[in-house]
Amino acid sequence: MLDGEPALPRPVLERGLDAADFDEQSGTEIVDRSRTAGDAVTPVGGKDGELLFRRCDFGGGLSEVTVEVSGEGTVELSLDGGPALAALSPGSPTAGPYAYVTLTAPVAAPVDGVHDVRLGLRGPLRLARVGFSG
Repeated sequence: MLDGEPALPRPVLERGLDAADFDEQSGTEIVDRSRTAGDAVTPVGGKDGELLFRRCDFGGGLSEVTVEVSGEGTVELSLDGGPALAALSPGSPTAGPYAYVTLTAPVAAPVDGVHDVRLGLRGPLRLARVGFSG
């Protein structure tokens, strides 16, 4: 065990989350975000994967989630191991692995305070970033 102060919660309403900055993962791998720079995350073999981000601070409230994705599939947002609060899917596959689109969806229930964020990645997509707004 490490001595010291526990990490402060992540201010996700202000900064969002880069997909590759997860705390834990299952069934995913880090891939290139573009041909020249950056990271994204994709499910291994285009199947299903999960990312966990601990201690995310939604402050006074979260009402909307935004994802930057390429490919096809679905990103599901849940908190603290609960049911999915949002699911985001491109209407059709993007033009290639580096052709990112930004998708936005309302969150199904009011959220405030500090929570663990779980993102389910379903299908052959690349997730670069997640944003949140109140």
